[in-house]
Amino acid sequence: MSAKPDIVMVGAGPVNLWTAIQIKNRNPHLNIRLYERYREYQRSHVLRVEQASLLLYGKKNGTPREDSFYKDVTGKTLSQIYKMAATGAVFIRTNDLEQAEKTYATDLGIEIVYEKIADPYALMLAHPEARYFIAGDGARSLMREQLLGADSIRNFPQQYIVEAKYQAHGHAGELGFLQDHYKANKILSNMAFEYVGRERNGTTPVTLRFFVDRETYDALPEMGFKDPFPLSDPRIPEALAQDIKTYMNVRKEKAHENFCESSDRLGKLTLSCYAAKKFGIATPDRPWFLVGDAAMGVPYFRSLNAGMIIGSQLAFILTRDISDKNKVRAYNACRPLDIAWEFTSARTKNMGLKLYDAFRGVSAEVPWEVVRWDRETVRRFQTMQHPAFELKNKTRP
Repeated sequence: MSAKPDIVMVGAGPVNLWTAIQIKNRNPHLNIRLYERYREYQRSHVLRVEQASLLLYGKKNGTPREDSFYKDVTGKTLSQIYKMAATGAVFIRTNDLEQAEKTYATDLGIEIVYEKIADPYALMLAHPEARYFIAGDGARSLMREQLLGADSIRNFPQQYIVEAKYQAHGHAGELGFLQDHYKANKILSNMAFEYVGRERNGTTPVTLRFFVDRETYDALPEMGFKDPFPLSDPRIPEALAQDIKTYMNVRKEKAHENFCESSDRLGKLTLSCYAAKKFGIATPDRPWFLVGDAAMGVPYFRSLNAGMIIGSQLAFILTRDISDKNKVRAYNACRPLDIAWEFTSARTKNMGLKLYDAFRGVSAEVPWEVVRWDRETVRRFQTMQHPAFELKNKTRP
């Protein structure tokens, strides 16, 4: 291990890595150590990184290494990001984002130790020299629960989601939102959205999100990113399986997608707005701070972006010349503002999605609707075979 750390962090996911980078950029003299349970990132899906999230409260030093990091993540230089910060966004695989951050963090002298941390108080005993502790260990944060108790968060469910993830050979395009995507949604029983990443090493990651009702969600066995199902699993409800196959057939033809065999995975999740009761915790020993999903989460890919903004806030606060007690107070003072902004954004988007869902259903039935496929095209998309469903076709009559 390197020099004794001034700051100890639990978790080395994208948000905690970002927070560490921001702290180091603001004060290069601080020694930072991150503890991470897994050597390989456990999730592999596509995230939407808003360029504004990289800038808000962020510290930019203008070094060539910093510029190369932003280009690795967004495909753009820092100056280009500034020019389109209000609207720019990029889709990136979670493991690609994490790898870019890990490399940059290591270059800055940030230490990563692969070890599971289960007890925040034992960690403080092991690091008497550390001044601050940061928990970024996810939505089910062990650190948060032990520091604040089992009743540590307030949770507000928004939507029930089933995600189909897979890889496509070569480049995979996107369906035009007001054209093929809209037409496809009109022949589905569940509203769907697609997230297509950047091609890398000859493959492109694709995530399809289906917004389902509670009954469909509960009919599926428990399955998350650690224990997903293949799309051929016969336990998937028939109507949902038909929707996924239909949408993938549309992508196969309209987006010229070439599916990578055996790359498909299905998982489910509840999209909820939730927040810890405190972001900063003044223990009798030394203060703890929560970031990322340990602090709060919001649906529709805002969790990552909200986490990066909050991580930048924390970096700014920790590097100010004020007392530790006031740093905890300042971070907690940011909490209601962050919650108001992010929850309002998520709920507004949720309302828009519900309106779109209602509109697509109504418009599919009216006789004057012209943005639609003819019956033969619809029948073809619904009945075409797809390699991801070959086993399903054998197991179901």
